Amino acid sequence: MILRQQQGLIGLQILISVPCQIAFTYVAFQSGLFAGPVTDDLANRIGFALQNQLFAILTLLAMIGFIAGARPLASDVIDGNDQAERLAVQVRIQRNTLEQFLLLATAHLALATTLPTSLLPILPVLVTLFILARIIYWIGYSINPIYRTFGFVATFYPNIAALIWATTLVVQLRF
Repeated sequence: MILRQQQGLIGLQILISVPCQIAFTYVAFQSGLFAGPVTDDLANRIGFALQNQLFAILTLLAMIGFIAGARPLASDVIDGNDQAERLAVQVRIQRNTLEQFLLLATAHLALATTLPTSLLPILPVLVTLFILARIIYWIGYSINPIYRTFGFVATFYPNIAALIWATTLVVQLRF
């Protein structure tokens, strides 16, 4: 595939991913399937955010388990070699998921302390989006790295939005 085709495919994935993220977030939030914490105090808000992060980090656990399970199957990776071509893509997927999870968890903890109670159900909605997007990213990247964009954008853009939202709320509280 030539560079122009690759760029077109990446652009197409972005163009499809963004409206999918927005639609999913809107429909899931409006559905009422996701609830906020039972009581509205700081401890319950933080606990609520942390409990939701538990589900998000399961994607990372699955990736670690996948890599660990693959190691005993081949001589070039059985010794823990993470540079081996056989697992290089999976290690990159795992590393990116860790990076994205750190952004997600930080933003969600800040949002849990600053959002109005009525908006707290957005946290499990965004965690669900994170999980689905990471699975799509994992599958796409495993097929061919050019297909990772949809899942990456569906993880990264909501994380950026959540971080900007949280930062704005924190700044408003301080000034």
